[in-house]
Amino acid sequence: MKRWMQTLFLKPIRYAIDTYNLIEPGDRILVGVSGGKDSSLLFFALGLLKKFNIYDFELTGYMVDHGMLEGIEPHQDFYKNMGLSIIVHEEPFVFLSNDVSPCYTCSRMRKGIMRKYALNNGYNKIAFGHTKDDVVETFMMNLIKQGRIAAIPPVVRDETSHLKIIRPLVFLDETSIVNAIHTLEVPIVASKCEHAKTKIRERSEKMISIIEAEFPEYSSQVIKALSNIDLERTLVKLEEQ
Repeated sequence: MKRWMQTLFLKPIRYAIDTYNLIEPGDRILVGVSGGKDSSLLFFALGLLKKFNIYDFELTGYMVDHGMLEGIEPHQDFYKNMGLSIIVHEEPFVFLSNDVSPCYTCSRMRKGIMRKYALNNGYNKIAFGHTKDDVVETFMMNLIKQGRIAAIPPVVRDETSHLKIIRPLVFLDETSIVNAIHTLEVPIVASKCEHAKTKIRERSEKMISIIEAEFPEYSSQVIKALSNIDLERTLVKLEEQ
């Protein structure tokens, strides 16, 4: 394991794993691999942690090809050379209505397919590649659209099963991910989908960029604040002692 890997991306990933106990001895983890940079780095990093016996767990990648992906084989071959396998589930999606957000529907369908596979094949955890940027953007979206303080939790139990959803990249930023993927020369799977991001997420990204132009530590401070909430100094009604 090269030292630059520790500095660039493994240290914040291990910090998240250790802080929130994301990986436990004997875990069987199914990683959602979309072929994009975030999930690709997550799968690579977990593969390294497994290879060097940093944690005791089993690992498999899982990709849902919804009919809009290109360049899957080079992506699979890259991980095959690491001793890792990615299962590809092919199921084209057809959206019949413009009334429902296609991105939301697609995400729900892909997660549902993956959840079913995990339950049927003995996995106890599913790992997703949500990043520090995703956490901050979701915080901004909830604040603007719903008037509530909420973001993406690093670990959550599935409502209807024993499965746990884990997100080891919650402390890793976009810049580090891009640099790591470029240096590692990971083949990225291209998507033909015309719905890349929802409008509200794009607006949140722009607002965050404007804020960070003046306050560069804004995203880091949001992450810190989300784990350091002083309920006695908010408008939350506390139960009487």
